[in-house]
Amino acid sequence: MAMSEDQIREAMRQSFSSYATKMRRASLVLGSNLSVLKGEAELAKLAPDTFGRIALEEVDRSERRMKVDAATFHPVIPFLREVS
Repeated sequence: MAMSEDQIREAMRQSFSSYATKMRRASLVLGSNLSVLKGEAELAKLAPDTFGRIALEEVDRSERRMKVDAATFHPVIPFLREVS
């Protein structure tokens, strides 16, 4: 038996809620790691602009990977953007 619109909406709500929760947790872990690394960089006498450059390079690399993953594993999202 096919799901009703309300069932689909509820299932999608739960999926996105779970995703948001996991992203928040990952963000907290990332923030903690970056804080520790910043302290390590200061101890190593790494210039602040060097630390920032490295961070931006890694952010760019991560963003590219996430975009590829989204396009590969969640093809419905780009489709929905095109339609809306």
